[in-house]
Amino acid sequence: MDYVDWFREVAECTPHRWQERLGNESKCDNRLFRVPTGLGKTAGTVLAWAYHRAYRKVVHWPMRLVFCLPMRVLVEQTERAVRRWLERGKLDVRVVTLLGGRREVEWLQYPERPTVLVGTQDMLLTRAMARGHGSARGLWPMEMGMLHRDALWVVDEVQLMDVGLATTTQLHAFRGDDEADGKPTLRKTFTWWMSATLQSSWLETIDFARRIEKEPISQVRIPARERTGSAWKNPKSLERRTDVGTPEEVAELAASSHRPGSLTLVIVNTVERAKKVEAALSKSRMKADVHLVHSRFRGAERRQWDFLARESTIPPEGRIILSTQVIEAGVDISASTLISDLAPWSSLVQRFGRCARYPNEKGRIVIVGAVDCENPEKSLPYKINEIAASDAALRELSLDGRDLGLRSLETFEELLTERDPDALATLYPYDPLHVLRRRDFDDLFDTTPDLSGADLDVSRYIRSGEDRDVSVFWREIGNPGRRSLQDIEAPARDELCPVPVGELREFLKKSVGYVRDYLSGDWKRIDVAVPGMTVLIPSAAGGYTARSGWDPKSDAVVPSPAISRDELAHESQMTSTAASSDGEELSMSKWKTIATHGRETGELVVGMGRSLGFSDSLLRVLSLAGRWHDAGKAHLVFQNAIRDEIRASETVGARRDLAKAPKEAWKKPPYPNRPGFRHELVSTLLLFEVLRRTNPGHPALVAPHGDLLRALGLSVDADAPSDEERIVNHSLADEIASLTADEFDLLAYLVCSHHGKVRTSWSSTPKDQKNEQGDIHGVREGDVVMPFFIAGHGATKYEIPNVHLSLACASMGLNARYGASWGERVAKLLARLGPFSLAYLEAILRAADWRASQLATAEDT
Repeated sequence: MDYVDWFREVAECTPHRWQERLGNESKCDNRLFRVPTGLGKTAGTVLAWAYHRAYRKVVHWPMRLVFCLPMRVLVEQTERAVRRWLERGKLDVRVVTLLGGRREVEWLQYPERPTVLVGTQDMLLTRAMARGHGSARGLWPMEMGMLHRDALWVVDEVQLMDVGLATTTQLHAFRGDDEADGKPTLRKTFTWWMSATLQSSWLETIDFARRIEKEPISQVRIPARERTGSAWKNPKSLERRTDVGTPEEVAELAASSHRPGSLTLVIVNTVERAKKVEAALSKSRMKADVHLVHSRFRGAERRQWDFLARESTIPPEGRIILSTQVIEAGVDISASTLISDLAPWSSLVQRFGRCARYPNEKGRIVIVGAVDCENPEKSLPYKINEIAASDAALRELSLDGRDLGLRSLETFEELLTERDPDALATLYPYDPLHVLRRRDFDDLFDTTPDLSGADLDVSRYIRSGEDRDVSVFWREIGNPGRRSLQDIEAPARDELCPVPVGELREFLKKSVGYVRDYLSGDWKRIDVAVPGMTVLIPSAAGGYTARSGWDPKSDAVVPSPAISRDELAHESQMTSTAASSDGEELSMSKWKTIATHGRETGELVVGMGRSLGFSDSLLRVLSLAGRWHDAGKAHLVFQNAIRDEIRASETVGARRDLAKAPKEAWKKPPYPNRPGFRHELVSTLLLFEVLRRTNPGHPALVAPHGDLLRALGLSVDADAPSDEERIVNHSLADEIASLTADEFDLLAYLVCSHHGKVRTSWSSTPKDQKNEQGDIHGVREGDVVMPFFIAGHGATKYEIPNVHLSLACASMGLNARYGASWGERVAKLLARLGPFSLAYLEAILRAADWRASQLATAEDT
């Protein structure tokens, strides 16, 4: 079926010419979309991807569509539309929403399956920087890899994204820089930026501007000859009321302008002002269906906003919607009368698009408020120069006798540009407060917290000032003064309310808030809120009403929304059993040996890699990583964590090379004498020692550094393996030894990082420091791992002999046992592969591990 016929079937309408052209493009590439409101940007982009990736299965189109939006209300609306189109098209595509407080991981399990991710810039950009808001630390590298490889980013309504827009362009530039430097891309990622008011100058951040000089990005616009049809002709009259300013005056204007049977839309610039207008309008006792809409409502209340749907029926008395910026973009409604505060031109153009939006309609637009240059604070949250530029444009439009219809606005801006090439820069300014640079981004690859548990704060690259949000929910709890709460279920999506971080900090001066500790699962009292947190507030503390949303002045008890226990349990689970980690559970499977689980993981990761077009040399490394990743579970510390009485109940339980056991089989705590023990570090140390005992002259070890080590007075020969230690005629050890030095380092890194907890550095944690033995992640110099079996190719398996572990690579600089330190090896990998591909390979192996854990395999005894 060709694209036009397929589009008609799925969208139930004929595509616009620009949508048709995009859908007929066989090649995916980076693009800018400047398409007026009401002309189907969401459908045009989503369906073009779905047609090529999911319907035609074109291999070079990215597997993931990442739809990045500035506001939560747009996420929910876009999600509904995408699901509807995919269902009509009968397409096997997973749809995932990423919203504050909701941890979604199932999409990470299937890198080779088409997936649509819809999320706010807060959720998506923090994940792209390996600091995912609302996400577990162990998932950060995986999310980063999956968002920078094999993805098509659609960055929508960019005029509302603040510094987040600059972050998207810089990330795009960094990916391009890695490709230009010859680093492997594995699967490319593309970006589509779009808005009705998009200016190419907005994207010219320092590194992006340098990249597009070499690789210009094509623009999608509607040429003058195609500006036809009733949507382009709908007349929208303009009135300017500088005498209307206070909330009471705006409410009076709305009441006097409203007509029965019609929709009147009032858009003001702040949440507080919207509440005051609604309160004043309520006092007027006018007969109309009145609704307040802003970004500070819980999901439960937003779910009832069916009046924002295009198909909603207007009651006989008419409807008035009082809103903030949340409605100025992406919301598909059409008002007969629009009353708006004076705002920046990009915001006004979006607001104009909510009036007389549908064919053969006409509308009235009234812009209220004056420019007060002597009191610039009155223009907040906008800058006074942006307000003044809009006011000047409105005056010129009035003098020209133009209305505010689509065609009129396009012509007006084109005439301005002909007269003054810099005119649009004044109307559409963009000067981000913070711009992400490459050095800052590269520092984010290391997800290890410092000793205080702190992390690099990326929120300044997402939004500016008080726009940065915290997700809040309310629960009834006894004795709210406690420092810690146990057995609190995680919040459901409908319970969460976005709150400005500054306002929550003020609120917590008179109340208490709790955040979940990712290690213990308890909810612990906090002193200071930071962006991205999910915060529990006692219901008795107030702060919210169903009528006005977040209201820090309210002392009324906040009732929980009506959510069934089943729904709450489903939402609280947040993850499939495959990814219960970070609340990481030791076991996610029934009884399995290291060899069986490794064989299954190796087979799965190779299958994924083949479907994604990986090279044979990379598949060889991935196969070894899959088979070896849990070798460290042969350590007695791990094996002793399985309860003896449970072992005795199963024949297979008697084995001492188990990788998996039922959940009830594990001791609590599992490692009382080695808190913080990480089996993946043991797996990596085993690799180094097996290679040393198989081929001590391997270039991944000391051989390239021998002269330097000797010059430093270190005895290389003293650390050479004895004849008794040598491993000879061992197919699996020989397979490892056949790798190049670069391949071995990649193998070791993937094995070490497969839980996202031990990655770029090896150092003692606070738990290690309690025993004063020099442990690193619970592993001790000289630990012995008894013989165990590892899977070879097919059904073969090989015994690994007794191994003594050495932490030599944890030290800085060269060591006489293995050569380069762990830190140096990781630095070389990053220089060779880049952070995007390295994180992506982490994600691929870990996804195979999860899926292998879920296979119902009958284990040999």
